[in-house]
Amino acid sequence: MKEFEEIELLLRRTCFRVKVAGRLVLKDFELTASQFDILQYLYFEGPQRMTQLSEKMGVTKSTMTGLVSRLENAGYVTKKTYEKDKRVILVVITKEGEAIIKRVIEKRIDFITSSLRDVNSSELLKNLRSIYNAVSKEFDQLEKR
Repeated sequence: MKEFEEIELLLRRTCFRVKVAGRLVLKDFELTASQFDILQYLYFEGPQRMTQLSEKMGVTKSTMTGLVSRLENAGYVTKKTYEKDKRVILVVITKEGEAIIKRVIEKRIDFITSSLRDVNSSELLKNLRSIYNAVSKEFDQLEKR
């Protein structure tokens, strides 16, 4: 059990450091971490309703409205009417917003490349795939409960 406590600690600390290294780019765009989380969610999950965003980000609808308004004013997101139901408004990431996400991902990759230059990347990748597959399988089971 002690080994798994260390595994959890190391995974958490590694993820945190990679995340922070990538987010250093955000200083160039005057984005908060919360605004970036919204952009990232939209980038990977596609257009979302405000209600969905507030639930996923764990903030009130009024807080989400303010965050999205600032992102919209900066040109990083836009609001569009949902084609199937004109009453529904979707938040959509713009090309400018996508460019920020891509820069952060590039920064993270550069950081990982530099950090792991002396590590056998093939063996590491094999082990990370095994970890990811095992965690995903367990996570899928949790979601079914």
